[in-house]
Amino acid sequence: MRSTFEFYVAQLDGWPFEVGVDLGPGKEARFESMPFRWHLRFELNHPDANGLASAEEEALLLTIQEEIESAMPDDGCRFVAAVTHRKAHTLVIYSDSLPKDGHPILKALEGIQTHTTRVLHEEDPKWDEYRDVLFPSTGFLHQIKDRQVLREFERQGDDCGEVHSIEPRFVGLSKEGADGLTTALKSKGFSIKGVDEIGLNGQRDWQVTAAAESPLALSILDDFRQTWMGLAEEAGGRYDGWSAELVPVTGANNNTGCDGHLSGVSEDYVENIDNPSTPDAS
Repeated sequence: MRSTFEFYVAQLDGWPFEVGVDLGPGKEARFESMPFRWHLRFELNHPDANGLASAEEEALLLTIQEEIESAMPDDGCRFVAAVTHRKAHTLVIYSDSLPKDGHPILKALEGIQTHTTRVLHEEDPKWDEYRDVLFPSTGFLHQIKDRQVLREFERQGDDCGEVHSIEPRFVGLSKEGADGLTTALKSKGFSIKGVDEIGLNGQRDWQVTAAAESPLALSILDDFRQTWMGLAEEAGGRYDGWSAELVPVTGANNNTGCDGHLSGVSEDYVENIDNPSTPDAS
C-alpha cells in the first residue's frame, strides 16, 4: 500500500466508519481528468455487531484491494480510499471513464468469488466526496500524525513507557487569548514553557508552549489532544501539535526527537550532552 495511505475511525449514522485514505492528493484535490467516482462495494461475509470486518476478512479484503490496484490503468484511475461501514467494504476510485464492459477493473472483479460485489458510479469532477467526506478533519489529521510520530519514536529506539516531557504548542492567539489559555492549561494540570509574540510584517500574534509529563501512548495523546484542541478553540487560537525528546530504552537521552506538528517530519538534532535540545515543533 502506498506510503501516503493513513487510517482513522469515525462514526456515521451511529455506526463505526473505518477509513483508509490516500492523503497524497491533499485537501484541495481537483482532477477534472478523472471526473467519475466509482464505488466498488463488497458485502461482508461475517460482520461483527458494529458492522465491521473480522481480522481474517480484513486480510482477505486487503488481498482483493491489491488485485484491484494491480488491474488499474496507470494514468486513468486513482484509488483514494477504502471504507468499512454498515456491513460493507467499499473501495473508492476516481476514473476518467464510466465503468463499461471490458474495463480492467471490472475484469478483475469478475475473478473475485469470495464476496458479493456491486459497482456504483457518479460524476464528481471536483472530488467533493474525497475532500469533504473522506479527507480527515483537523482532529483526525492530528491523530494520524500522532500515530506516525509514535512509530518513528519506536523506530529510533525510544522507551515510550518512560515519562516524557510532551510540549504542545498553541498558535494564532491574541494577547488576551494567550493569557486565558495559560490560565486554563494550568487549571488542567499542565505547566507553561513559554508565551511568545511572533509574526512578521505587522501580522503578529501570540504563541503558547505548555508541557505535560507522561509516557508516550496513543490513548494518552488522544485524551490530551481533545483537551488541547478544546482549550485552543475557546481561546480563539488553534492547537498546532507537540514535540518531545527521545528517551532511549538505555535511559541515556541521545538528543534526537520527533515532531508532532501536522506538517512536520522526523528530524535529527545536534547532540549536545551538556545542554540537551528539545525538538522544535515548527
